[in-house]
Amino acid sequence: MLSACAASPSGVGSTPTPGAAGSSSASPSSAAGYRVLFSSTTSSGSQVYLYDSASSAPQQIASLAAGGAPEARFVSAQKVAYLEVAGQSSKIVTVELSSKATATEVTATGYIPAFAYSHDGSMLAYLLHDTGGQASLHIRRNGQDSVTALNPIFGRGVGRDDELRVEYAADDKYLLVVDTFIGNQASAPETGQFRVLRTTDNTVAFVPPSGVSSNATMATWARRSDRLYYRDAVGIRTWDAGTTSVGTLATALHWYDPAVSPDDRLIAYTDIDSQFVPHVKLLDLSGNQSTATSNAARSHPLFVAADTLWYLEEQPCQSECLGGPSQVSGKVFAYNLRSKAETALPFSDVHALSQLAVAAR
Repeated sequence: MLSACAASPSGVGSTPTPGAAGSSSASPSSAAGYRVLFSSTTSSGSQVYLYDSASSAPQQIASLAAGGAPEARFVSAQKVAYLEVAGQSSKIVTVELSSKATATEVTATGYIPAFAYSHDGSMLAYLLHDTGGQASLHIRRNGQDSVTALNPIFGRGVGRDDELRVEYAADDKYLLVVDTFIGNQASAPETGQFRVLRTTDNTVAFVPPSGVSSNATMATWARRSDRLYYRDAVGIRTWDAGTTSVGTLATALHWYDPAVSPDDRLIAYTDIDSQFVPHVKLLDLSGNQSTATSNAARSHPLFVAADTLWYLEEQPCQSECLGGPSQVSGKVFAYNLRSKAETALPFSDVHALSQLAVAAR
């Protein structure tokens, strides 16, 4: 672990640690510890932090120049990676937590919007958008790189439907690639980027069928099986590896930011109500029933433990918002599923959360 005396993001103070409100049942971290990587962004710069549920003091991993929130991922229990973008070049940098030693794993001309390491750490996949608008998928394994050209996407969207995601299945046998700009897909998903590859030979295992699954997006893997969840015009769909058909989990459900619980019982997601206010809800997969969490505006949920969610606060835009009438405020909350208590976390200026940046402790 990094030293607890490292610099902390703004907002660190006497704010209670997760689960401190309500009752003792609102503190699951003592039984199931977790660590989360997150980035803090201000006008002067960006920082990557490691938060351990055993401590209320986030530990700084990296300090970067001002810009978008840098992606951060766990490579292993003692190694993390983050994305650094400067001008027209991008780097993926790894950090050994015990020694703080850093290494540049990838340097590319263009923008790397998403990357992921396999669970065993042997594979690295990342998307690259070059300066001419061409998109490509890069996969590194055993020191060898393979490159797959993707469809060019010019003038990317900035709405909530626009998703960028690279994610390995639980057993690392499949790789999900989502690089979608809904407004550019028309009636065929092939004009966007949504595919599942076999990691043994990088061949395509699944592409959402045209028609019913046009504009497929907002996808994620189950945590313990090779089952994929995604959203299309019908609702929430499922695909099981090795099959040729898709199933329907829920019709007329238009979710965002899906995150599956560690036990595969629940999916947390963002729902936009009729007043265009985002709320975090929970879908129980045993009965396909949805329940609400906080009544306040919240988005981007992720499970840090089986009974603990993190999510971001949203606030109305004071002027024009690029993605809708609200935007994230930078504040993060923890929500305990047992006590239904919400607690403010002791940091701010956080504008992105990803379940790929969570590890058990």
